This record gives sequence, structure tokens and C-alpha cells, in this order.
Amino acid sequence: MTNPTTPRDGDPQAWAERAVVVCGTAGGVGTSVVSALLAEHRASSTLGLLSWWVDASGNDCDIELRLRGSGNPELLRTASGTGLWLPPEEATVTDAVVETWRQGAVPVVDAGAHPLTLLPELAEDDLPNLTPVLVIAARPDLLNRARVVFTEWDRAGVLEKTIVVISAQLPATHQDGLADMLVNVVSGAVGGVIGLDYDPVIGAGTALDQEARRGFLPATHQAIATLAAATTNRH
Repeated sequence: MTNPTTPRDGDPQAWAERAVVVCGTAGGVGTSVVSALLAEHRASSTLGLLSWWVDASGNDCDIELRLRGSGNPELLRTASGTGLWLPPEEATVTDAVVETWRQGAVPVVDAGAHPLTLLPELAEDDLPNLTPVLVIAARPDLLNRARVVFTEWDRAGVLEKTIVVISAQLPATHQDGLADMLVNVVSGAVGGVIGLDYDPVIGAGTALDQEARRGFLPATHQAIATLAAATTNRH
């Protein structure tokens, strides 16, 4: 793999944009979409070619197709410039972050729905300048299932530096009691909470490239911008 063209000097670990590891509390909560949109926002606004989306989910993923990545199969690029990288199968999330830094880029890692498996890596605190993001779905069954995740992340001291994204995959229907349930589930201090409301473009499950994102609701653009701000050293 060749090094990216770097318009910045110094170690990417010291840049304002922090490495980000995005993990879902369960499958299907929007982990891949949230991580991809964050990487694309960074490419469009600050990092250019130095924003990488890293697929460490361990699942078959269609994000490369939905972002219409093209070019070198070892590191596809989107129209925004985001590098799309699949690390070796045996690589840990820590390995993927370190290798991306070594290449002079800053990663947003899709860690899939492995919150308890990933926790020991995050709890070791071996990675400076990294922000965990935990994606949770606004559904009663998934909120209940997430309780143990929040409890364990809190116990390990990771939750307090984690940005929680509450994602809605379906249009709002009957949500009485969800607010109280969220308070009960998130039993501990967190680094921040961001709501990502239902967006028909995301809900269609098709393209997420530049052209498709022009159809996003204003609230969707704002939520991703807020997440980007929350994962820098200037927020």
C-alpha cells in the first residue's frame, strides 16, 4: 500500500481530528452508515484524502458499493476522497488504527456489533487521540438489550469518553416511554449524545454517495456535523 499524499506535517495522532471507533450495541442499528457518513464528512470538510473509512466489522459489508468507491482495490476512493480500506482478517481494531496512522491518515473504524469483544481494547487505553462512538437504536427491544453493554462500558471506564448516537431506522411512530427507557439504559456519564433521526435516503438502503447525500434532510447533515465536531480536539 502506498502512502497518501499528505498536505499536513507531523504525526496524524496529534491532529485535531481524532481516530474514531464506531461500534453498535446490536446488528442493524446503523453502525456502518454512521461511520461511513462521518468519514465522508471529514473528507469533504477537513481531511480530504487523509480521511479513511476502515471496515473492521467482521461482516460482509456493502458500504464500498453504496459510497461508489473506485480505483485501487487495495484502497478504494469515494468522490469525496475518502479512502475505503479493508484491513487483514487477523488484524485487531487497534492494529487497524495504528496502521492507518502509519500511512499518514486518520481512520473512522467500523467495528461492527461487537461491543463486549471490543471493550478490552478500548479499556487498555493504548491508543491516544481516539474517540469511541456507540450506536444504539431507538427501539424498546434493542434498548433493553443494550443495558449490559452500557453497564460494562461504564464499569470499564470507557463510557465517559464515548459519544452515543441514537439512531432511528424507521419513521417515528408510537414512542411513549422511550425517553425514560433511554435514561435508564445509559446508566453513567457519557462524552455526548447525538440523535440521528430517520432519513428517507438512508432508510432506502441504497446509495450514500455525494449525489445521494444531497437529498438528506437538514437534520441529518446537522447530526453528522455535530458528530464530527464531537470527535475533534476542539469540541
